Amino acid sequence: MGLTSCSSEGAPTRLLAHIVLLDISGSSSNSIGSFNNEDHSPSSLSERKNQLEEKIRNAIAQKTAVYFGFVRKSYGQTEIATLVPASLILEIESVLKEDILNEKLLDEAEKGISKAWGVAIDQERSKSNSCSSDEIIRTISSTSGGNVNTESAGRLARKLCSGARNSVYQFNQLQGTSKDGLGPKDIGSDIQGAVDRSLQKLASDELRLVNSDGKPVALIPTVFLVSDLIQISGGQSKASQVFKLTNPNDACTLAKSDSETFNPAFQGSASLVSDGFAGSIKEVDSANRDKLMEYWKCWFETRNITEIDIGAKGIDLGGL
Repeated sequence: MGLTSCSSEGAPTRLLAHIVLLDISGSSSNSIGSFNNEDHSPSSLSERKNQLEEKIRNAIAQKTAVYFGFVRKSYGQTEIATLVPASLILEIESVLKEDILNEKLLDEAEKGISKAWGVAIDQERSKSNSCSSDEIIRTISSTSGGNVNTESAGRLARKLCSGARNSVYQFNQLQGTSKDGLGPKDIGSDIQGAVDRSLQKLASDELRLVNSDGKPVALIPTVFLVSDLIQISGGQSKASQVFKLTNPNDACTLAKSDSETFNPAFQGSASLVSDGFAGSIKEVDSANRDKLMEYWKCWFETRNITEIDIGAKGIDLGGL
């Protein structure tokens, strides 16, 4: 995607945000063997869980906010969880700016805080609500060469523990199915609702983001959409409607017509990588694939998603 966090003379004014949307509805081959821990193919849900955890562990070092949500039955039922908040990254940047001026010491402190984030994740993974601020403070102090003062370390420790607690809750959502009561509820195929809800969430968060210089901070989002893109909402299949059209141009016209009343909440541009396009249990022929792909490209563009990669297979979410 080629986007990185940017800084002016002082604090950052832009931050990367990665949104992971996971479609585990019955139509998608992504949901086959979903929770089999022995299945280590890149697209198995057990592996997706590992990839998501890796992404979260790397987020502090990469200065990237991370969001996650399952594709549900409707827009109203969709929940987008903030796994690594942009405010946490800005808080870290603020502390480092206040406490450290030497660039070499700054690098050492950043590594120490990143290690403390890993410790917080490990504590919550071993036992829910077990993250100890005192231990995180000690980790920050010992691994940052003592360059972060105790008061600042305490401020960061509370936020690191809170973030880790929320992240691990989402990991646990990937360990079971809704049938055994452990997994997410209201799973469905309203892909458009999930995309719109996630961009609305970013718009809301962005309004409250201010750096330590008092300047607003813009989020630069990339949506990682793991889905066959077989949209079903209100019992209506969008794919069936698209497949009846004569050609891909008609599919694009339909996408624009579907979005005539859409009023974007997020004003910036976004990128999107879709993994699993048309990877449904029921095979989609090439002519219908072309029409469906054109529909989605045009629909995503109505959301100001300008960099679009549809058709990736088995991407490693943790490595992106």
